[in-house]
Amino acid sequence: MIDTAVLWVRAEASMRGGRWREALAHLRKLIEVVDRIDFEYEEWLRAMAESLRALGQFRDAAACWAYLGATEAPGKAALDRLRAEIEAGEADQQAIRLFGIYLSRAGHHRDAATWFELANMPIHRAIELERAGQDAEAAQLWAELIDGRNAERMALVAERPYEQALARINYGLCLHRLESDRARQALAEATTAVEEVADRFETEGLRERAFDCYQLLARIGTETGTFENVAEGCLNSVRILRDDALKLDALRLYEAFVTLARQSGEHHAVAGILREAADYCARAGLPYADDLRLRAGEAWLKAGEDASAHGHPVQIVENAYLAAAESYVSVRAFRHAAEVYARVAQLDIKGRDRYRRLLSRLGSNPEDAPRPVPVPEFLKRLPDYEEVWYVDLAEWELEGDPALIAAGVMADRRFPDYVRRHALLLVLELAEQARAGKSSRVEIVNRLKGIRAYPVIAALERMYDTGDVAVRREVAEALGVLRFKRSFSTLAKALRSDDAEVRHRAADAISNLYFPHAFDRLRRVFEARDLPDAVDARTAAVRAIGRINTVEALDFLCDRLREADESYVSHVIAAISALSNADLVPYLRQQLDLVPPAYRSVLEDAIQQLGG
Repeated sequence: MIDTAVLWVRAEASMRGGRWREALAHLRKLIEVVDRIDFEYEEWLRAMAESLRALGQFRDAAACWAYLGATEAPGKAALDRLRAEIEAGEADQQAIRLFGIYLSRAGHHRDAATWFELANMPIHRAIELERAGQDAEAAQLWAELIDGRNAERMALVAERPYEQALARINYGLCLHRLESDRARQALAEATTAVEEVADRFETEGLRERAFDCYQLLARIGTETGTFENVAEGCLNSVRILRDDALKLDALRLYEAFVTLARQSGEHHAVAGILREAADYCARAGLPYADDLRLRAGEAWLKAGEDASAHGHPVQIVENAYLAAAESYVSVRAFRHAAEVYARVAQLDIKGRDRYRRLLSRLGSNPEDAPRPVPVPEFLKRLPDYEEVWYVDLAEWELEGDPALIAAGVMADRRFPDYVRRHALLLVLELAEQARAGKSSRVEIVNRLKGIRAYPVIAALERMYDTGDVAVRREVAEALGVLRFKRSFSTLAKALRSDDAEVRHRAADAISNLYFPHAFDRLRRVFEARDLPDAVDARTAAVRAIGRINTVEALDFLCDRLREADESYVSHVIAAISALSNADLVPYLRQQLDLVPPAYRSVLEDAIQQLGG
C-alpha cells in the first residue's frame, strides 16, 4: 500500500532542492492513486507539471495542464519556431496532435484549428473552424473532403458513405449560416445521403447507428427551420428507443418533439404526438398517460383556435375542437370538455343542436377530476445528445490512436474525474514508451480498460484488428467492462476467432454486457449458427439476458424453458430465480400456463419472491 503522505513530503523536499527527477519519481507514484479527492490530486499534478517543465518534458507537462483545465494558446513566436521544425523534419508530430486536442477541449478553437493544420488533420481543423465561427474557411475544407481533393485523407472520405454524409451535413449547414445560394441544394444532398445510410444501418441491424443518423436529420431541421426534417428525425429516433425498451429516453424524445413542434407553430403535430405518447405510456406502464392526454386536449384546442384565426374551413376547426373534447373526456376533465362543446355550438355548422344537448348533459357546473400525475420536468428538457456530426468524423480521423483518444477523454471535463485520471495515466505511459523506444500493446489495452468511457472502444477495435493473439485476448476481456452496444461488434469477431482463449474471453465478456438495450444484440449471439464454441457463447448470452429484467428478456427466458434444452435450462432457472423487477409479476403470471409443468414452480417462486 502506498503511503501518499510520505511520498508527498519527499516530493516537496526534492522540488525545494531542485532534484526534479527525484521529485518526478515520487509524483509519478502519487498520481497512480486515482481515488483521491480533487484538491489533493490536483495539487500533485501541479507539482508534477512544474517538475516536468523544469526537466524540459513539455509534452507531458502539457498533458498535466490539460487535465487541470489550464491549457493556454502559445504565441506567434512559438508557432513560427514550430513551423520551422516541421519544415526541417524535426517536429514531434504526435505532440502537435496532442496539443491541438488540448486546445480544442480548452475552448481555444481558432488556435486549435491552426495546430491541427500543422498536424495535417483536416477534419479536426474544419470542426474547430466551425466552432470558432469561421464558417467560410470550414465550408471550403468540407467541400474538399467531400470531393476528395488535395489529400489522401480527403480521398478516403469520398469512399465512406457515413463519413461522406456527415461531411455533407456540416458543409450544408456552413453554407446555410453563410446564407449562400448553394445551401438549399447542399442540404438536400446531405439529407438524402443520411437517409440512405440510416436505411442501410437498419437493414444490418445496427439500430444505434441508425439512431445517430436520425438525430442528424433532426439537427438539419432545427438549424434550418425545416419541420419535416425535425419530424422525420425525432419520430424515427423515438421508434428505435421504444424498440430498445428505453422508456424514459423515448418519452424524453417525445417531449423534445413536442417542444420543437410548438416552436414551429405545428399545433396539430403537437396534439397528435402527445396522444401517441399517452398510448405508449399506457402500454409501457408509465404513469403519465392521463397527463399527456390532457395536454393533447389543450393542443387540439390551440390547433382549433389557430385554424379559426387563419380562416381555415370550419370543418377543420370543428374537428380540432372535437378531438380536444374527446381528450378531455378521456381523463374526466368535464369542465374543460364543456367549454369546448360551448365553442363548437357557436360555430356556423350543421348539427349545432347536438353539441348543445351534449353540453346540457354535462350540467351547469361540471367538475374536473384531480390533475393527473404530470411528466417530470427533467423529461421535458431538450436532450443533449453527442455531436455525432463532429465526433464520429473526428474519431475516424484519429484511426484508433490510443494516445489521442485518451487525451480527448482526459482533457474533457464532462467525464468523471476517475475516468479522466486513468486517461491521463495512459497518455503519460505512452509518452514514456515513446521516449524509451518500446511499446507494450498489452499494457496499453489494460490502461484502456481502466478508462471505461465510450471513446476508447475505437482504440480497442484498432488494437484487435492489428494486434497478435495476446493482444486480442486482452481486448476481448476489456470489452466486457464497456457496456455499450458497440462492444458487441468486436466481440462478435472474437467469438469466431481461431484462438480458443480469445473465444473464451469473449464469451465471458458477453456475460457481463447486461443492460436493457443490449437485448437485441444478445439475442443475436444466441441465435447465431456459425459459432465455433456455440454452447459457451449462447450460455453467456442467456446469463446476460437473465440480468436485464425486462419483459422481452423474460419472454426469451420462458422460450428457453419451453425448448427444454438441457444446455441452458439451469442458467434460465437461476436467472428467473434472481429477477428483481416487481413490474414483471403480471407477465410471470401470464407465462405460468405457457411453460412446461416441470418449470411452473420456478415462476411461482419468482412471483412470491417479488411480492406478487
